[in-house]
Amino acid sequence: MERTGRQSNGNISCRRGPPFTTTLEVTRMPADITVVSNPCELFSALRTIDISVPLRTEGRKTEHTETWTACRLLATLAKAERLPFPLSVERRDRPDCLINTASGQIGVEITEAISPQYAAYCALAEREFPDVFLQPGHFRWGAAQLSVDEMRELLRQSQKITSEPWVGDRPEQEWALFIQSVVDTKLEKLSRPGFALFDENWLAIYDNLPLPHVHLGKAITYLRPLLQDRWSRTPGFNAILIEHGPVIAHVTSNGSDHLVLHDIWE
Repeated sequence: MERTGRQSNGNISCRRGPPFTTTLEVTRMPADITVVSNPCELFSALRTIDISVPLRTEGRKTEHTETWTACRLLATLAKAERLPFPLSVERRDRPDCLINTASGQIGVEITEAISPQYAAYCALAEREFPDVFLQPGHFRWGAAQLSVDEMRELLRQSQKITSEPWVGDRPEQEWALFIQSVVDTKLEKLSRPGFALFDENWLAIYDNLPLPHVHLGKAITYLRPLLQDRWSRTPGFNAILIEHGPVIAHVTSNGSDHLVLHDIWE
């Protein structure tokens, strides 16, 4: 999706990244993956799932990004030997995915980390300025809201940099604040009636934030203090898994590590 199309000047292209489809016939992840006994069987089942994501202006729905995130997460966890087998997988709602194993059930809530203003900016670019590069510096944490006309004017000026430069660790600090806000939103949802809780409850986040060249390890050092009192909340998440470029960051109350993304759809 958008964030992987990063340019050396800090601009981002909406047209680069994972393989977008230009049709609306994207197959959702099946209602379930029946019992698989090992990673190879899981990979075979996952390869049958279409994880392509349409452009925002060509029918993208929440189900598309959820399927993308869930499948890549399952493949990566299996490759890293972080899943117990045998297992089965169910797609559902509240939470979005349920992993059934002999040792217990894991509920996985799935979301995308992106500035709503930046998402609107990308959609406008796709509709009216498909070949321009975007300036993420106008969509920082706490930035003023822009009107559609203001965003259109920014796109017209795409040949020159009109945003302030990023200084020092500011991208990593803003990344941490954005991710904290995503976690807080989902913690509030987790406590609502009708949200099912299981033996473990995970939050999977696809990082689509408009930030340049984030050093993930450094960003997580800023994130961990912000989440310190979230781990003890009831209900709460046992783990947060963040897909960021070629890795998935695995964050818990005890620490964090990075798993190399296992992309079996390449």
